[in-house]
Amino acid sequence: AVQPMAMNFFEHQEKARRSTGRLVILFALAVGAIIAILYFFFACLLVFKSGGESFSNMDGYRVIGLWQPMTLLYVVGGTLLCGGLACLIKIVSLSDGGSAVAEMVGAVRVNPATSDPQERKYINVVEEMAIASGVPVPAIYIMQDEININAFAAGYTVQDAAVAVTRGCIDSLDRDELQGVVAHEFSHILNGDMSLNIRLIGVLAGILFIAVIGRILLEVGARSGGRRSRSKEGGGGAAALLAIGLALFLVGYIGYFFGSLIKAAVSRQREFLADASAVQFTRNPEGIGGALRQIGGYADGELETKRATEVSHMCFSSVVNSFFSFKTHPPLPERISRIENLPLDDIGPGEAQASGAPLAAGAAGLAGGTIRTSAADVIASTGSVTEAGVEKAIHIVASLPAGLAEAAQHPFSAVVLVYLLVLPEDKKERRKLVRTGLADILGQDELGELHRLEKLMPRLDGHARLPLLEMCAPALRNLTEDQARDFIDKIERIVKLDNEVDLREFCYITMIEFCLYGRGRLRRKNKKRYRNFDALAGDFSRVLSVLTVAGHTDPAQRNTSFEAARSCLEGKVKLEYMEESIPVGELRTSVGRLARSTLRIRKELLKAASYCVLADDAIEVREAEMLRALANAVGVPLPPFLAPTTDLEL
Repeated sequence: AVQPMAMNFFEHQEKARRSTGRLVILFALAVGAIIAILYFFFACLLVFKSGGESFSNMDGYRVIGLWQPMTLLYVVGGTLLCGGLACLIKIVSLSDGGSAVAEMVGAVRVNPATSDPQERKYINVVEEMAIASGVPVPAIYIMQDEININAFAAGYTVQDAAVAVTRGCIDSLDRDELQGVVAHEFSHILNGDMSLNIRLIGVLAGILFIAVIGRILLEVGARSGGRRSRSKEGGGGAAALLAIGLALFLVGYIGYFFGSLIKAAVSRQREFLADASAVQFTRNPEGIGGALRQIGGYADGELETKRATEVSHMCFSSVVNSFFSFKTHPPLPERISRIENLPLDDIGPGEAQASGAPLAAGAAGLAGGTIRTSAADVIASTGSVTEAGVEKAIHIVASLPAGLAEAAQHPFSAVVLVYLLVLPEDKKERRKLVRTGLADILGQDELGELHRLEKLMPRLDGHARLPLLEMCAPALRNLTEDQARDFIDKIERIVKLDNEVDLREFCYITMIEFCLYGRGRLRRKNKKRYRNFDALAGDFSRVLSVLTVAGHTDPAQRNTSFEAARSCLEGKVKLEYMEESIPVGELRTSVGRLARSTLRIRKELLKAASYCVLADDAIEVREAEMLRALANAVGVPLPPFLAPTTDLEL
């Protein structure tokens, strides 16, 4: 059988976008059905109340029968207003991304410096999977009160993602099984499922709100009827409230039921894909398969939290056995059977299209400071995880100097470590700035820690700088808002010390801001979106010019490199080579504008950048990490190119 071609990040995101479009249509039909039922109820109620006589509506028109335009207008307006407002409030309450969802169900953020061996195992697995996939380490949570085995990933983008597991998950599973569960959740992060899942929470909250209104009217009507009965007055108003409340309650829950069926259908399809992806990521069916077998002995992963139903479609396995959510996941035996019967070509095309690409596997562990690859391989590797990539991530973490790896776990030392990573890579330049430029920026405690960590920097491999920055993300998220603002201000001042434009530095700053605030808050701060290439021509030119200058010293090589990028973008963007030094603020603005462009534009940017650095068919370590930093800064995960050792088995 012919195996289906693996999809990259852009294709997965496009597929998720199409799924969202179909979902919108299905939910629109569900809302339309709710409106139709409510209209029919109120129209019948008014006809019944009139005793079959004609009556006047508010505009003075005489109405006989069930066709009542004003009633329809009120029902449509009321349903959309109440349901839409409830949906909007719920989505806004989750606008901070995955952390908001995790905290909604009572999960607590793991202390990056924890000494608990089970929590350390969990953190290490998440770090390795994040490095292997080229994304910042997500916020790491544990549902401490949940003894069953379950997990979920949530967020709008890879920059504001969170991974949460139950306490039973880390206590009951061995490392391979936990890795299988985490790989499953990273599939949801990379495949574009998270944003869809959060919107599902909001839409279902809007539909359910109609039932909540009905329940309130039932309670008011019951109390009002009781008072009128005791006072021997007529109960017509109370009866009407009871009737309306009952209708809203029933219709709301019927709508919620069908909405849950739609949610479950989407969830089941994505779970099969995530299972297949987890096996492809780790090449270890026993890992995720063993986790699923253990779940079979622990009440199928049920959660105790009252908000379990809201996140049921996000979880690794079923969380409740209720009328509304029992079908959110495929049966455990079917999932285990599919996993144990790998190879993947025995699974249908819809389930076998897991992430994967030749670059991560083919580049891992190559000796020397350069690798041979192509721009097509770079694009294909986006958002991918492979067995070699996971092994490579394990080697990267293991190769880190112990003092630097430990520093990444504590907020104070992680902040100082980031200062060092932003400074120049060249030891002489870095130490010159440490001696002469930082005294006016950093406090005494920070300077002391910086001098201690700087002694370890020569032992840090160049390819591990970006992964180490990504490992600082969980600790940085523990900063208060005032500490975060002070931190960013100092980063800005440090970047300006050498008075030189460095694309890597600005990409790092963008990544740091994502770690601190998430993409959601940055999007609210910078609301303008860019949907056409013409508006970004200058930004393309600035970024690609800086990338060209950073990658080559020979003018002829620079010209060849930039022409390769120009050829790639021919017909889309008119590039202008900017050989002169580009002001710091302009470069920062350009990276920010490109980060807020459409996925199609960002794909073309990464493609052109790849052609730019690969004009000579080779990427040096510095070029590879700069390309990865640029991709990360604009919201595209790109796995590492090189491994720290040359003995990886491919």
